[in-house]
Amino acid sequence: MDDRTPQHVAGKTLWRIRTETGDTFGPADLATLKAWALDGRLAPTHQLSEDGRNWFVVTSLPELEMDWVAEVTPGSFYGPIHQNAMAELLRDGSVSSTAPRFQRGRPQAHTPSAHEQQLETRVRELQQQLASRLAELEAQRTALRGELEQARSALGARELEFDAERQEHKAAIARVHAELLKRDGRNSALEADVQRLEPIARERPALESRLADAERLAGEHARTVAQQHEELEQARNLQRAAEHNAALLQARVAGHDRDTASLRESVRSLNLRLSSVRKILQQAGTSLGEINDATDAEIVTAPPPATGTAKDGPPPLVTPAGSVKPGVSLADLEAQAQRELRQLGNKGGSLFKGRAKG
Repeated sequence: MDDRTPQHVAGKTLWRIRTETGDTFGPADLATLKAWALDGRLAPTHQLSEDGRNWFVVTSLPELEMDWVAEVTPGSFYGPIHQNAMAELLRDGSVSSTAPRFQRGRPQAHTPSAHEQQLETRVRELQQQLASRLAELEAQRTALRGELEQARSALGARELEFDAERQEHKAAIARVHAELLKRDGRNSALEADVQRLEPIARERPALESRLADAERLAGEHARTVAQQHEELEQARNLQRAAEHNAALLQARVAGHDRDTASLRESVRSLNLRLSSVRKILQQAGTSLGEINDATDAEIVTAPPPATGTAKDGPPPLVTPAGSVKPGVSLADLEAQAQRELRQLGNKGGSLFKGRAKG
């Protein structure tokens, strides 16, 4: 059923109550409304309606007997409410017992004229407009309450931030106090140092003279150190040159070793040739002996063939009989061989000297 439709139960009119916050209660009959007014459940700002469209203040219903008004503060009134509700407010202290109270007069019942009916209609329209305006204001108040709650939340968060900042400031102040205490201690220590250094200040001229001597000695020492550094650098340069010469000498020694190995190979080859020459000389001596024994012979016969015995080394050189001149002795051949060896030795020595100089 639509709330805006007038409701009736057993011939009784049912009413709905709307508070200033827009909450509605009911439907309730007149007896229930009287009980609510007696208990103080109906406030002067509450409205009632039969159909949910047309709303009127509850104090406009005479049957509710809401006639009592109390002056809470000078010029500020609360009411009208029921007499029992007023007595309850006096008992719990909501209204002071010394507050002025009065009962508003009830209008006498009479038949309204056409003009009064028009006025009543106009009043109802104004009440409806006022109710609509109250609803709008109530909605605005609800929105403002939401914004207020948000502002309170933001304010609470900001207060927490302020508390944190205050704690930080307190900690900073404590650190500053600690630093001041430390500074006072340092100042006391500095004052003690000043008192201790005053005798030294009186000795300052002598100390400055000693400092000048020390600076002069330090300058001489610095020059000596610089000279030593220069000598050390020269020694390092000489060492690097010596290392370079040593490397060159090592290279020459390596070349000398190679030349020595080559000379040794040459000497070994000469020894082999000398051995061959000695064998040739031996054969030549044997041939010379045979020639001396047979000087009258005109034809030299060849020696008999070898018997086939095995010997170490290469076979002897074959020398024709006419190639050896008569009268050349074995000592002459050996002397000639020694001269050839000395010449080879001189050639090897000059070669080694030339490489050493290079």
